[in-house]
Amino acid sequence: MTDPTSAFDALAGRIADIESRFAGLRDDLAELSGTATDESGLVSATVDATGALTGLTVAPAALRAGAERMAELVLDAYRRARTTATEHVEEHTDGLETALGTGLTDLFGKPGDFSALGRLEETVARLGRLDDRLPGTPA
Repeated sequence: MTDPTSAFDALAGRIADIESRFAGLRDDLAELSGTATDESGLVSATVDATGALTGLTVAPAALRAGAERMAELVLDAYRRARTTATEHVEEHTDGLETALGTGLTDLFGKPGDFSALGRLEETVARLGRLDDRLPGTPA
């Protein structure tokens, strides 16, 4: 019979391994952005990794194009910037799905394989029984 404490420690270690593989990814993604200029070159937009507009530069000539044309230029620059940001995110996270999937498969088994869940439930139950045998908190 497997020692429940060592089984729990092994599970915690595997989870920590998965976490460490992706440590800093959130910060890295937060720093990614995309900048692009519209087709005419009069408007430049910058977006963050989520696609939120973080910067907009408009050349004076764009102001003379009229409200409707200027809106088109802004939207064109914005769409291009979002595409650029998306490409940067994809480049930065290339292989992430595979690595995360492998880590989770190692930890919990393949989809449809519920034996890992049974092992996890058994480990939690054993830990509960072990905890019941421990003395209470000192007064």
